Amino acid sequence: MKYKKIDISIIKSRNFKILTLIIVLVLTFILRAHNFEKTPAIGNLEEMLYAWSGIYLVETGVPISWSTLDYPKRAKYFSGVIKSNGGKPDAGVNLYKPWLDEPPLFSLLVGSFAHLYGAKRTDMIPAAFIRTPVIIIAFFTSIVIFLIARFVSGFWTGVLAILVYGTTPIIVFGSRLAVPENLIAFLFSLTLLLILFYLKKPKFRYLVLIPLFAGLAGLSKPTGFFIAPIAIYFAITKKDFKGVIYIFLGTLLFILLYILYGLHYDSEIFWRITSLQSFRPVGFGSLAWYLVSPSYDWRTLIDSWYIFLTAAFVFYIFLPFQDHRKIVIFSLVYWVIVVMLSGGEGDLLAWYRYPTFPLLSIIGAWGLLYLIKNPNFFTSFITFGLLLGNRHLIVNVFNPNVTPTLYRAIFSSLMLPSLVQTFNPNSRLNLLIKTLMILAIIVGIYFNVKYIYNEFNLLCQGNECIFGPTTTLSRLYFPIIWRLITF
Repeated sequence: MKYKKIDISIIKSRNFKILTLIIVLVLTFILRAHNFEKTPAIGNLEEMLYAWSGIYLVETGVPISWSTLDYPKRAKYFSGVIKSNGGKPDAGVNLYKPWLDEPPLFSLLVGSFAHLYGAKRTDMIPAAFIRTPVIIIAFFTSIVIFLIARFVSGFWTGVLAILVYGTTPIIVFGSRLAVPENLIAFLFSLTLLLILFYLKKPKFRYLVLIPLFAGLAGLSKPTGFFIAPIAIYFAITKKDFKGVIYIFLGTLLFILLYILYGLHYDSEIFWRITSLQSFRPVGFGSLAWYLVSPSYDWRTLIDSWYIFLTAAFVFYIFLPFQDHRKIVIFSLVYWVIVVMLSGGEGDLLAWYRYPTFPLLSIIGAWGLLYLIKNPNFFTSFITFGLLLGNRHLIVNVFNPNVTPTLYRAIFSSLMLPSLVQTFNPNSRLNLLIKTLMILAIIVGIYFNVKYIYNEFNLLCQGNECIFGPTTTLSRLYFPIIWRLITF
C-alpha cells in the first residue's frame, strides 16, 4: 500500500512564516508584559537610581538621586526614609544634588514616563511607570535578535531565538528592569546587525548610525561607549580607515557631551565620582563568576535554561566557525569581557550582563537545533537533564514538586532509548529519541512560560506581598489559553 507524502509546502510559504513570526512576537511580548510591575520586585533601588534622577531632571532641571559614593557634604540634598504614598515599599537613602553617578539619557527616558504617569518625585517611583519603556525596548530587541539570527542561520533559527529570548526566566525578568543595560542591549544588537551587513558588503552606509548608537548607549551608561571599539575593530579588518576615523570621532563627540554635562552641574563632583567609578574591584575570577551565578538582579536563580545558554556559549567557542556565526560568538565574547572589566569580580550586579542576553538567545537557539539534529545518549542527557529543569521553579507549599520516585522513573524512561542506541543503533530508535527530545523542549518551554506568568502568585501564596500601581500594559494576559498556564 502506497502512502501519499504529506504536503509541507505551506510551512515553507511566505505567509505562514510571517504569521508564525507575528504570533511568536505577540505571545512573547504579552508574557514579558504580564505583571511586569510585580517581578522583579517593586522598590528596586537600582531602578530608583535612574527614576529619581530622571524625574528631578524633567521637573527641576537638576539630577537628584541616591548614591553610596563619596560626595562632598555640600551636595547632600536629603537623608532619610522615602515611602510609597506613605507606605511600603520604602527605603532609607541619601540623595545628592547634583547626582552625577551616571549620564542623563536613560534617566530622562524613565523619568519622563514617571512624570507623564503623575508620579511624585518625593516618593518611591512605581515600577509600572518606569518599566513601561523598557518593555517596549525589549520588543524591538526581539525583532533585532530575529534579524541577526535569520541573517546568520536562517528564518526558523531567528524565530527560535525570539522564543528563547522571550521564555527564559532570567532573560525575561531582566529585560523588565528599568536599567540602562536594557537599552544598551538593544543598541549593541542593532550595531551587530549593521556590522554583519558591513562585513558582507563593506559599504560606508552601514557604519553611518554606529556612532549614534554608541553615543546614545554611552549617554545612558558609560559602558555603552564600548559599542564603538568592536565596530572599529571590524572596520580595521576591512582596512577601512575612513570608517575607523568616522566611528572614533563620532563617538568622541558624545563622550565630550557627557563631560560637558558633568562640568555644567559641578566639575569637582563630576571628576571625583568618575574617578571613584573607575576603581570597581575586578579580578581573574570575573569570568567564572559570570558563568556560575545565574541571576537577573542581586540574587541567584537556578534557571536551567539560562544555564543551558551559558553552556552552549562555552561549547560554541570551541567550534572553528568560518562563517558569520563566528562574528556572533566574537561579539558575545567581547561583551563578556566588558562585563569582566566593569561588573565586579564577586558583586552580583546581574544587569551588567543584560547586553549579552540577545546573543546568548541566538546561541541558545543554535544549541537547541544541535541537540535535535544529533540525537544520542549525550544530547539526551543534556535535553532531559537541563531543559526540563525549570519544573522546580513552579513549586511552593501549595504546588508540590514531583516525587523522587516519579522523577527517577520519568528520567530513566526518557534516557533508555538513547542508551539502547549506543549498542543497537537504528533509524526508528533515532526517530524516537529525536521525537522525545522535541517534546521535552516543548514541555520545558511550557514550564518556563508557566513560571514567568505566575511568579508573583507563586511567591505570594501564603506570604505577604506588596502591590503597586498597574498600567494597561502590565495587565495584558493571554486570551483563552491563560487557563492552561495558571494554577
